[in-house]
Amino acid sequence: MENEEVWQKKKVCIIDDNDDIREIYRMKLTIEGYDVLTAKNGKEGMEIIRESHPVVILLDIEMPVMNGIEVLAELKKDPVLVKIPVIILTNQDNEGAFKQVGEYNTAFYVIKALATPQKVADLIKEVLRARR
Repeated sequence: MENEEVWQKKKVCIIDDNDDIREIYRMKLTIEGYDVLTAKNGKEGMEIIRESHPVVILLDIEMPVMNGIEVLAELKKDPVLVKIPVIILTNQDNEGAFKQVGEYNTAFYVIKALATPQKVADLIKEVLRARR
């Protein structure tokens, strides 16, 4: 019997309230071979995370309904979900946001304006390699 996991694409969840950002990263990561799930706020994102257990989460900070810090706090409460690597993908380029995020287990803090979809795809690969 072949291992079913080998045939499943790795799931990545993108949580961002910006439609264009979600779509740009969804397209790039789909090309890279990931199964991409998207959410427009933290509440939707948490539902997806609980249901599908992605291998990586791309998370914006500033969002309506439930922001990124609140998502990180929810993940921290769950012993299984807290193990999912989170890459912060935001335009919050200030020390306060960086310190807030630093209280949680995040892999990278990426400023959207300074990153390309390829750079983020490379960071996801790096995170997954480190988890092996």
